[in-house]
Amino acid sequence: MFSSARLARRVAALERSIAVFRSTYWRQHLTAHGPANDLLLAFQDQHRLPARFTEILAEAADYSRLVQTQESQQISGALGVLTVLGLPVGTALGILQVLGDASLTDLLIALALSVAATGAILTTRYGRLVLSSLRGGTHEEQE
Repeated sequence: MFSSARLARRVAALERSIAVFRSTYWRQHLTAHGPANDLLLAFQDQHRLPARFTEILAEAADYSRLVQTQESQQISGALGVLTVLGLPVGTALGILQVLGDASLTDLLIALALSVAATGAILTTRYGRLVLSSLRGGTHEEQE
C-alpha cells in the first residue's frame, strides 16, 4: 500500500490533472446553439465521457477519503501517545508537588514509576492500538 505522504501527493496530482482536464477539454457548450455543440455532444456520447469522468471523480474522492483516514489515524495515535506518556508523568509530578516534596531521589523514583506505568499501559490493547496507529497500520494487522 502507499505511504501516507506518497498517497497525499498522488491525490494532489490527480486533483490537479482533473482540474486541467476539466478546464481544457471538458466543455458542455461551445456556443449558444449550432453544429459545434452537436459535434461535441456526439463525441462525448460516443466515448462515454460523462460516465468515465464521473468514475474518475469517484476514484479521486475515494483516494482523498483514504488520505484523510490515514492522517486522522496518525493524529489519533500521536494524541494517544501524548496521553499514555503524559498522564503517568503528570500524575507523578502533581503528587510530588501536592506533597511539597522537592528531593531529587523522590523525583527520580516518581519518574521511574511513571515510566513503568507507561510501559504497562503500552502493553495493553489500547497501548498496542496507539502504537499501531502511529506506524500507519491497523491494530488487526499487527496481531
